[in-house]
Amino acid sequence: MQRIILLVLALTMLFAVPTMAGRVASTPRLHVIPVFQACPATSSCTAFGGYNTTITTPVISAAPGVLSIVPGTDWANFVAAAQVPGQSWTIKNVTLVKQTPSHVQCKFAADGVTPIFPEHTVTQQGTPNIRTWWPLMYEIPSTTFTLTILYGTPNLFDDDGPLGPNPPAWVHVEQWVWHVESNLTALSNLLELFHELPFGLDEVPLVSDEPLYTMLQFKLASAQTAFTNCDLVTASSILADFELEVMDACIGASPSFPNPTGPGTGIANSLENPACCKLLIDVEYILQTTGIGQPAK
Repeated sequence: MQRIILLVLALTMLFAVPTMAGRVASTPRLHVIPVFQACPATSSCTAFGGYNTTITTPVISAAPGVLSIVPGTDWANFVAAAQVPGQSWTIKNVTLVKQTPSHVQCKFAADGVTPIFPEHTVTQQGTPNIRTWWPLMYEIPSTTFTLTILYGTPNLFDDDGPLGPNPPAWVHVEQWVWHVESNLTALSNLLELFHELPFGLDEVPLVSDEPLYTMLQFKLASAQTAFTNCDLVTASSILADFELEVMDACIGASPSFPNPTGPGTGIANSLENPACCKLLIDVEYILQTTGIGQPAK
């Protein structure tokens, strides 16, 4: 019986050590930052007006979004201790986790089996193994990139200052989350980007129907105006029309002829260039997150 009591006491003390140590370890400092698949851009490339030299309309007004992470020495740019002169720190572990969520719209390719934007998780650990450059053009909304940094300090350090909830501690966790977002303005930028980029090696852009492109941009501008004026019913109706127009324009192969409109033109929707499905998924996200999709509620 005495042996059992001693064993229980030993186990109690063993499990009590992490609990006591937890009092000098901070809870994670969380930073959430929105990122977008396309960004407004300027360029010296302009349209040509022949003899009319006053035409200087830029032909590039959107660029692919990129998540670029600049760590600094020993991740100094992402560690609170590094912002305090004279404070030293030691990196214990670094991980980056990319999570692509599930979605409803355009889930599978034309064969009904191959997922276009499959739900998946990518995990990287250790500074040399972490990618710091991520193109975002085809990342669907709510995709997250979570950078978690575990570091220690030789002295008790208050990583969130006197007003934060963390007490001074020796062990600290920084968590930086980049969340892929979309809204009506971002969707307009993405549509513009798809109008600029080529469909593979062909002469036509990913959005090859010129009148369709103009109409879709007009619909997005009209939906934005209605949404700004709190007219959710009108905004919902416009986005429903936008969805139908995009859905009807999906093409799996580049047009046979580079005509500005007509049979064969539309919006690229191949496995390598799923621009059409990307637009539909973004509209689905906007309807769900802005309240436009449920104007009566």
